[in-house]
Amino acid sequence: MEMQPGQMAYDRASTVFSPDGRLFQVEYALQAIQMGGTAVAVTYEGGIVFVAYRNLPVSSLAESGSIEKSFAIDSGLGCVTAGLIADSRVLVEFLRVEAQRHRLSYGEPAPYSVLGHALGTLLQQYTQFGGTRPFAVSLLLGGFNGRTPGLIELDPSGATIGWKAYAIGRNRRAVADFLEEKLPEKANEETAFRFAVQAVAEGSPTPFPPDALDASILEPESELRRLSTAEVARRVQGLSFIGTPDKKSAPR
Repeated sequence: MEMQPGQMAYDRASTVFSPDGRLFQVEYALQAIQMGGTAVAVTYEGGIVFVAYRNLPVSSLAESGSIEKSFAIDSGLGCVTAGLIADSRVLVEFLRVEAQRHRLSYGEPAPYSVLGHALGTLLQQYTQFGGTRPFAVSLLLGGFNGRTPGLIELDPSGATIGWKAYAIGRNRRAVADFLEEKLPEKANEETAFRFAVQAVAEGSPTPFPPDALDASILEPESELRRLSTAEVARRVQGLSFIGTPDKKSAPR
């Protein structure tokens, strides 16, 4: 983003609007998220598929599985994130605590819409008070209304929007356009999974190996099920954009 000299006063604080109504620190947080990997969530009849591209470490000593992009919140609740991993952990912990607080207070799992609005309020507060910065994280929170799956997108501004399928992170707009154009009206788990992987490939370097994908499946009244690298490799077998890139060109 190109800045004019007179805009610097508005640029340095997250609580000051520019004359044209912009909060530059929130926009910078969104730019930071764009530097991360693409993450996609797709609902299908009976569940939700989360797939995220994770930048594999260059060193062969690193464990690629230690880089997590999808997280269990509670039974029938999960999310996928894009942006700063450390910021993601803080927000995930907030969601887990809120989910348990609701369960203890009301004796039932927290509705995903209630958790989404609670997190949106927290994110918005970090744009309104001095001495803080916005979280550089976008998040797709998934859950169920009865047995009907649903998603809520949250970004650093605190805005909450519901979706059937959506993308966050790198090349978000292009991937979202792909989802809107190609999303099947009805899909089972396997179809939704392969479609989500294809969507991630639209916004990610290709080819990439199976272990660059963090994939999870959420079903009603069940904990988020993270797929192993071996299972991901089996499911994506035959897809043209899955390969083994040269190690020197692996993203950092």
